[in-house]
Amino acid sequence: MDKRIWILAIASFVVGTVELVIAGIIDMIAQDLNVSVGTAGQLITVYSLVFAFGSPILITLTSKVERRKLLTAAMLVFFAGNLISILSPNFTVLLISRIILAASCSIVVVLSIVMASSIVAPESRGRAIGIIFMGISASLVLGVPIGTFIGELWGWRSTFVLVGGLTLIVAWAVRRYLPQVAPRPGIPLRDQLRTLKNSKILSAHSISILQMTGQFTIYAYVTPFLQETMGLSTNMISLVLFVYGLAGIAGGWIGGWSSDKLGNGRTIIVTLLLHALAIFLLPYSTSSIFLLLIVVVVWCAFNMAPSPAIQSYLIQTAPESSDIQLSFNTSSLHIGVAAGSIVGGLIVNHYSVTTNTWVGGLIVILAILSAVFSLRKSNAKTSTTSS
Repeated sequence: MDKRIWILAIASFVVGTVELVIAGIIDMIAQDLNVSVGTAGQLITVYSLVFAFGSPILITLTSKVERRKLLTAAMLVFFAGNLISILSPNFTVLLISRIILAASCSIVVVLSIVMASSIVAPESRGRAIGIIFMGISASLVLGVPIGTFIGELWGWRSTFVLVGGLTLIVAWAVRRYLPQVAPRPGIPLRDQLRTLKNSKILSAHSISILQMTGQFTIYAYVTPFLQETMGLSTNMISLVLFVYGLAGIAGGWIGGWSSDKLGNGRTIIVTLLLHALAIFLLPYSTSSIFLLLIVVVVWCAFNMAPSPAIQSYLIQTAPESSDIQLSFNTSSLHIGVAAGSIVGGLIVNHYSVTTNTWVGGLIVILAILSAVFSLRKSNAKTSTTSS
């Protein structure tokens, strides 16, 4: 595997940290800028919305720019966003900085996947994309706690000082060590959106939306689930979430390796099945912390594992518009996160939080059906072409 892939993984790690680190320092921000915690929480909401809906537009608008140059520029804009966060005199300016950070982050993540798949041989594409997802997972398990710890020591602004410094280092490494990657022929946004009329491609994106919806139906409420079913302390819940994060890092690698060795289709179906099974087993694993941790490892590993295979499948299915398809897919993941949080909240308000596991698992089953539909359409096209 080309070692330069790790530069892209680190880039994804750095920018990924900023998205959710707000959750760990939200009380400090609220107190410092004289806003409510609920208002400060909108910093996460705005970030997710800008990422989800801005990514396809920005990737299209920059489609003619050489990829390494664009990635470097996006990292520098991301640095500027961090600088504005550090200097924010009020909540409005901080909110503007979040828009800048989300927009530049969306370009960095998509280009990291694009460049990773471009600088390796096709048979290593899945593992390359898997390494990028390892970086994204690591930002959750390592970046957020570290950022929160630093914020508690030296104030919430110091978190952005650290991220800003790392951003400059990574931007230099991108410029110094990564090769130039020529942009693909420009396709108007209207024509790129038209690709979603292809049921095979649309159903592939639906896999990600449905899987993340099912995942966050329970994950967004995992703390009350663990408190209600096991009575775990805050420290024990932190341990469970740490193990969850480590499993996610491993899951990115597993999905990439399996995609290269077993094929995209098999990997997508098998990993989704294991993901759904783990969610269904969660209520039955609460009799023992050790049993719970085993199920949590499977749950998170196979939550992350399908993504490299899905993205590799999209590159294989629509090579002429692969950049925008990867952008659509990262947007799909964010849409699923938002939808799952909403669905989970509605369930929690009316039923036991254990019900979230059943609904979440069933939604992942819908993702499997979407995958089967897309893959059968793909196979049918292949058979027709062969005949």
